[in-house]
Amino acid sequence: MPLFCECDLDPERGMDWWTFPNDYSTLQTNRRQRCCSCNALIDIGSTVAKFSRCKIPETEIEIKIYGEDDCENGMPRATKYHCEGCADLYFSLDELGFCGQPWENQRLLVKEYAETYGARQ
Repeated sequence: MPLFCECDLDPERGMDWWTFPNDYSTLQTNRRQRCCSCNALIDIGSTVAKFSRCKIPETEIEIKIYGEDDCENGMPRATKYHCEGCADLYFSLDELGFCGQPWENQRLLVKEYAETYGARQ
């Protein structure tokens, strides 16, 4: 789980594309959801970070239906969420200029940050 600060990723056919939130939202689903970072259950109405996802069309049939390399109209995937604690860590790392991936454990990324960039004695 490397912590890095370069987001030069070009979408390729067949890959899942995540849309990163700029702010918190409220979980408004029919059921509780799991945090994609720490795996905790999130109650309906709780504060979350919401990550929309889609798949970049891969086969010729998918391209005919959804268009080529167009995630805006791409094949929808299930939305993922961060609990409030993981969202806090995600937004903090993002504010520092790091590009941790939302599916990674944010607590481990912060630990890596502290070990790498923490106060020197």
